Amino acid sequence: MGVGCGAVKNLRFLSYRNVRRSVLLVLGAALCSSPMVLGQAPIQLPAPQMTGGKPLMQALAERRTTRAFRDQALPTQTLSNLLWAAFGVNRPRSVRPDLGRTAPSAMNRQEVELYVVLAQGVFVYDAEANLLKPVSAGDERGKVGSGDAAHAAATIVYVADPKLAFAQVDTGFIGQNVYLFAASEGLNAWFYALHGQQDAAAVAAALKLPEGKTPLYAQSVGYP
Repeated sequence: MGVGCGAVKNLRFLSYRNVRRSVLLVLGAALCSSPMVLGQAPIQLPAPQMTGGKPLMQALAERRTTRAFRDQALPTQTLSNLLWAAFGVNRPRSVRPDLGRTAPSAMNRQEVELYVVLAQGVFVYDAEANLLKPVSAGDERGKVGSGDAAHAAATIVYVADPKLAFAQVDTGFIGQNVYLFAASEGLNAWFYALHGQQDAAAVAAALKLPEGKTPLYAQSVGYP
């Protein structure tokens, strides 16, 4: 059975339209699944340096809270070392199936998430990938910390399900790791509760936290 010229043109038009539609659908899906957030790309951190620093007893002697910070970014290597010291992976899945971390957690739940607030945006620390996943672009430090904390190089917000009472204790373990790292590196650190204009609800909104997650405490780190 023969096919007329008009039918052939229609078939070509339909084929072109279907191809274009498929391409647009693929591009749309790629954009939706992309980790980019308003132009903010993930930050692949360099491997943490697990040697060096001050002896433990000296770091303990120099551990202190200091509420003063210079508005100066940390080098990426220092940021990587800081987050690894806080709650990084020190025993990978090749050693144990559920990962080992630098701070303990009740029943090894590892329930505390570290939201990292930098001058360029808000990120979530993926310890296994040693990666900062973007949450939002822009400087939100002033919405999380008050006073000098508003321009600290990095503020870590400890986030967990508020129904998990032991998350408070587990956060304390991580916070002490951060204090000891800061003492070892000559950095200032301040661990604080969220209140006033920077209360938990306001910080949760700034961090775009999902339902069922709440900020427990924050800890700012930076240069003296």
